[in-house]
Amino acid sequence: MVWTAEALKKLQEQINSGKNYHEIASIFGTTYSALENVIRRNKLKGMNKIKVENQKTSIPSVVERVNLEGCEEENFEEMKKACKLQWDIPKTKVSANKKGFKTFIIVGDHHVPEHDVPAHRAIFSLMDDYKFDGIIELGDFLDLGCISHWNKGKNKTLEGKRLKNDYIVGNAILDEFDKRLPKNAERHFFKGNHELWLDQVIEDQPALDNLFDLQTGLHLKERGYSIYDYNEIKGFGRLKITHGIYCGTTPARTHVIKTLSNILVGHCHSPEMVCVHSPAKEVSVVGYVNGSLCKQAPDYMKNKPSNWAIGFAVFYLFPDGSFDVTLIRMVKSRFVFNGKVYSGV
Repeated sequence: MVWTAEALKKLQEQINSGKNYHEIASIFGTTYSALENVIRRNKLKGMNKIKVENQKTSIPSVVERVNLEGCEEENFEEMKKACKLQWDIPKTKVSANKKGFKTFIIVGDHHVPEHDVPAHRAIFSLMDDYKFDGIIELGDFLDLGCISHWNKGKNKTLEGKRLKNDYIVGNAILDEFDKRLPKNAERHFFKGNHELWLDQVIEDQPALDNLFDLQTGLHLKERGYSIYDYNEIKGFGRLKITHGIYCGTTPARTHVIKTLSNILVGHCHSPEMVCVHSPAKEVSVVGYVNGSLCKQAPDYMKNKPSNWAIGFAVFYLFPDGSFDVTLIRMVKSRFVFNGKVYSGV
C-alpha cells in the first residue's frame, strides 16, 4: 500500500477512534508489523496497543536485534536460543484409525503468508471428519518473498514483509494441521525451491545458522517431522515423492521418464496425472502433479493467465507397497470427498 497524505490522515482517524493494531491493519489490508513501521516512521500518536494475554491472541515475542560483535563463545548458544521464535506446539487428542492400509494427506505450495485461506479451511474441515495416518508436505510451504533474490532492491515490493511474520503465520497453520492428526501420525516435510532461499541467506551469513533456518523457525523437529532437502526423492512403497524438479508443459510425464519411477511432485501448481505404458511392466508407471494452496494471482504474475489450480491429494499406501492416489481439485474453495461437500467459504 502507498501511504499518501490522505491515507495517513485516515490512519490517524482510525487511531483516534481507539481501535487496536490488528483491527486497523485489517482495515488497510496490511500486516501488523507493516502498520507499526508506518506509525513509527510518520510519528503518529495515540495508538492503543493490544494487551498481551496469551499466545492465541498475541504475537509471540522474539528478540528483534542481536549484537554478535564481541560475543563470547560460551554464551553464544544462549543468545541464539533467545532469538528463536517461542512457540507452544499443541498436542493432538486424535486417535489413529485401524485399517489394513495407511492414508496420507498430501499438501504443498502454500506460499505462506500468500496462502489461500478458504482452501485451508476446507481441508481442515475434511481433517475434522477423516483421520489420516500421516501428512506429506511437498514444499514451498513458506513463500519467503521477504528474502527472495528476485526482490533484491525492490523496496516498495518489500514494504511490510518480515521473516518473523512469515514464521508466525507458518507455525499457526502447522498447528492447525498437526492438532488434527493422530498422536503417532507420520509427518514428512520436503523443502521446496522457496525454502532454498533461506539456505542461500545462511550461506552468505553463516552466523545466522540455527537462528532463522527452516527447522528452527517452524519447530519441525519438535513437531515430529522428517525433513528432506530440496530435490531429495523419498520412497513410500512403490511411489517416489519429491518437491518437483521439472516444469514445462508435461511435468508429470517428464518426472516419470527422468526418474524411471512412479512419482508424485508439486512445484508446478497444476494437478496432473499421466500413465506411461511399457510391455515390460504389468502395471503402467504413473506420475502425478499435486495442486497448490496459494493465491492464484500473485503480484509478480502481472495478471498473466496460468494453468494453476487449488488442490491437494489423498495417498493410500498398502502393506505390500502398492498404492493409489486421488488428486482433488477445488473450485471456489469447495471439493467433494466420500460423497460430502467441503467448503471453506
